[in-house]
Amino acid sequence: MATKKIASDIQALSDVLTALGELDDEKEKVWVLETAASRIGVGIGTTLKTSSIGSGREPSHGAVLDSNVTAKDFMREKDPKNDVQRVACLAFYLTHHRGTAQFKSRELAGLNTEAAGPKINMSRAVNNAQNQNAYLAVAGSGNKQITALGEDVVNALPNQEAVKAAEEAKRPRRRKKKGGKKSGKK
Repeated sequence: MATKKIASDIQALSDVLTALGELDDEKEKVWVLETAASRIGVGIGTTLKTSSIGSGREPSHGAVLDSNVTAKDFMREKDPKNDVQRVACLAFYLTHHRGTAQFKSRELAGLNTEAAGPKINMSRAVNNAQNQNAYLAVAGSGNKQITALGEDVVNALPNQEAVKAAEEAKRPRRRKKKGGKKSGKK
């Protein structure tokens, strides 16, 4: 019985190494490993990133990664290109570096100020991150929480091509409407 378990572990490792071997860039490999670990809810346990901020991703249940990383350094490394990416990064930081899985817009605004971020309309950015981009979800009592897509996007940053790939992989495909508009009047 233990032999079958070891054989399946070795086969899984072989599959992962083969798949990662097909990727050229080290950042792509790190992104795939971190995203897979986050998605299945396991901690990586070692530092994967090569940057100064690096740390493995923990499960998304509010575990604190590295409380020594400042919000300013985190935002500098992630380099979000728009308000909704900024909101996702702030939400990720609160969740994974401060252990705050649920938060209000004012907490994101305070963290943005702490990170010396540009002044943005936080209420509108949070609404867009939730309704248009699906980076945030309602957590009840006026709270928000980061979604799996939001985490995937932040893990992909600053690589905007990887962000687009993460978004396209998660977005439901819209069905084409058959026929023309139906008139409600007779």
